[in-house]
Amino acid sequence: MTLDPALIAVVLASHGDRGGSEPNAALRSQAEAVRALTGLRVWTGVLKGEPALEDALAEAAASGAPRIAVYPLFMADGYFVQKVRDRIAAAGFADRAQLLTPLGLDPGLPDLIVASATETAERGGFAPETSRLLIVGHGSKLGPASASATRKVAARAALARRFASVATAFLEEEPFVDDALCASHAPTVVAGFFFGDGMHGGDDVPDAIAETGARALYTGAIGNSPAAAPLIAAALRTFAETPIA
Repeated sequence: MTLDPALIAVVLASHGDRGGSEPNAALRSQAEAVRALTGLRVWTGVLKGEPALEDALAEAAASGAPRIAVYPLFMADGYFVQKVRDRIAAAGFADRAQLLTPLGLDPGLPDLIVASATETAERGGFAPETSRLLIVGHGSKLGPASASATRKVAARAALARRFASVATAFLEEEPFVDDALCASHAPTVVAGFFFGDGMHGGDDVPDAIAETGARALYTGAIGNSPAAAPLIAAALRTFAETPIA
């Protein structure tokens, strides 16, 4: 079902990739997919780099649509999503733009992670039922939101009972990904709880696998999956059906 672009404009907000072979490739790809699925006009804005979040908001506002849906392509409602809120307000769009729930908290994401990990395992010759699923998040010294979101997704993924075990690890807090990779000799599928293949999703996790010599396969960043766009589109449809307060 397509939505009316005269009524709603969309801004996909992300951090902005640092590193990786194709900076912000996931952002551009998801924007194109969301446009195709919803029929809406979609702008992209980042906190670091270009296109700036403020520029995207201004272009969305100039479209004439009375409502702007800002979808945060982050994995938790933590420090950076608060930065998005602050910058929306500072740019003067607080009354017109509504911030939606971040991608990492979408209830459909655990199933997407399990499906991606299962496909990666089978393609690489691992039997999921005898393998470990290791979900790697960023973690943060600035607050518990990142680790909490990662653990919640892991708990939901474990309910699928597709893998022998499900564990979590982090880049910036314990248990660190290197230690987690070395903690088990079981074949391991590593799922990146990140939006794009920037420095963290595209470089840090594969480097950790290579450096530890772990028997592990990497799914890549979950936000880079084509299956993420339908989740975003569904959230926008719910937004469109919600009356203006």
